[in-house]
Amino acid sequence: MIVVRMVFQAQFGKAHEVVDRMKQEQKRFREIVGDVAHVRILTDLSGPFDTVVQEIQVESLAEWERVRTKMFSDPRFQEMQASMPAVYVGGRAEFYTVEMEI
Repeated sequence: MIVVRMVFQAQFGKAHEVVDRMKQEQKRFREIVGDVAHVRILTDLSGPFDTVVQEIQVESLAEWERVRTKMFSDPRFQEMQASMPAVYVGGRAEFYTVEMEI
């Protein structure tokens, strides 16, 4: 099992806009990729202000590549991404192997 953490740094005071947009787009995300991934949206309680993390849990890196390719080739996803850059300061992707769940 792999957890992909997409970490977004929003402009000061704009994290709620990123979260609201992600919530609105979850239906579209599911239409594009199906039910293959477990998704969570997190916001900071400590560390850099206005950090939003989208966690996507998939079976493998191969599955992530399939999901990613499907997302980025879909015009609806491209439209969604094009409308968001005004609130972003930066971001990164992190990949983790799930070793154990309790």
